Amino acid sequence: MKINRLLIFLALIVIMVFLLKKEKNFQEGFLSLTLPIKTTYLKFSNSLNDKKEQYLTQVETIKKVKEENLLLRKYLYQQKINLITFKQLDQYNENKFNNFDNILQVQTISYKKLNDFSQIYLTKAEALNKDKIYGLIQKNVVAGIAIKKDNMLKGLLLSNPTCQFATFIGKKKTPGIAKGINDESIEVNFIPKWSKIKVGDKVMTSGLDNIFLPEIPVGVVTNILTRSTYKTAIVKTYADTLHPNFFYLVKEVLQEVEDINISKMKLEHNATKEKDE
Repeated sequence: MKINRLLIFLALIVIMVFLLKKEKNFQEGFLSLTLPIKTTYLKFSNSLNDKKEQYLTQVETIKKVKEENLLLRKYLYQQKINLITFKQLDQYNENKFNNFDNILQVQTISYKKLNDFSQIYLTKAEALNKDKIYGLIQKNVVAGIAIKKDNMLKGLLLSNPTCQFATFIGKKKTPGIAKGINDESIEVNFIPKWSKIKVGDKVMTSGLDNIFLPEIPVGVVTNILTRSTYKTAIVKTYADTLHPNFFYLVKEVLQEVEDINISKMKLEHNATKEKDE
């Protein structure tokens, strides 16, 4: 009986060794079959991760570059605006009106209406009195008038029919009242019917309306019409009303007229002195 049990035990040991050997061979065979697959999978997975990382890096880089380009474009645009502004200011800083305290340099903010180029809003309204009419000068020539209402400074250019001011025509200084027509012309009305004005006469401000200084150029007479009781002169204007950038605004006229007269007297005195010498 003991011998039988011993034989059975030995048989079980032999079977287990056989099975273990078979399992080892199976595992080795299985590994030899699956290792290439696992290796390929790992390579593919690593490649995907690398591509993903590269893509995310590129996306972040592109986003950053776009933001930097947008910022640079803003800087470039601002620099262009600054250059244009400085160029325009240079043109204005060289002329005579900077010598007077009652002349204020103003800049256009915007048009009042998009379909109307004859009305604009201007800067420095806070420095001016309400409901007073001011003269606008562009590059030494008349450009229009301005009036402050509701804390806004509104400019009426020569092309606007409500722009009116006093003028002299020709060497004899024939009086008349200028009124806007269009971008290139105005009409001067109420010219005495007996006056001998002619085409080609130069039109200047009279300064008698307390809006403009005297003798600011307005334009040249191109046509003369005879009304029932007066004459009307059609005048081609000097101002560029389609490009309203900077203006000189006449705050007060009387003091400036005195300054101009003093300057004229000094020039005449110097000219006479040089002639005598």
